[in-house]
Amino acid sequence: MKIKLSFLFVAGLLFILKANAQLEAIHLSTKNFKAWGFGAFFNGSVPVSDADYVTAELGLSVFSSNQNNIGLAPLVAGYRYTFNRTGVGLYAEPNVGYSFGGSDIQVNTGDGNYADQKVAGAAAGITVGYLFPISEGALPIQFNLGVRYEHIFAPVGIHMVSLRIAHAFCFGRRD
Repeated sequence: MKIKLSFLFVAGLLFILKANAQLEAIHLSTKNFKAWGFGAFFNGSVPVSDADYVTAELGLSVFSSNQNNIGLAPLVAGYRYTFNRTGVGLYAEPNVGYSFGGSDIQVNTGDGNYADQKVAGAAAGITVGYLFPISEGALPIQFNLGVRYEHIFAPVGIHMVSLRIAHAFCFGRRD
């Protein structure tokens, strides 16, 4: 119980410090399933230098093809490195974590029975993108465009490539 409360506290703190409301279009492929889907996620970041951030992300993605469905909810932590060392511009953000998920794709269990395909597992990925400078005004907003690759180490091996479009409401600025 203490671990769960600690995790919720850290996740809440990350969200308060800097929250990104993001959307993505995703292509998912496995051995026997390929589909386009959409996802939404929250990405919290804490600056650790003038140019880098520690990040945490929670998302939800849904895919459907030929009356088969997969739903994924990745929870990952990462490190965003901006190449020009200013905190804006081109960046790379590798991350690792776990992707929870489920599907209604039936697979043979080997004993004549069928069960839903397992799609949950450890996850690793990288995002390459561009952080625009924070806008001036009453509501400072930072836009973020990125391309992400993620692999989920499920029994079927899931590969995802996504185009991400995001905006961050900046609750705190660096001095």
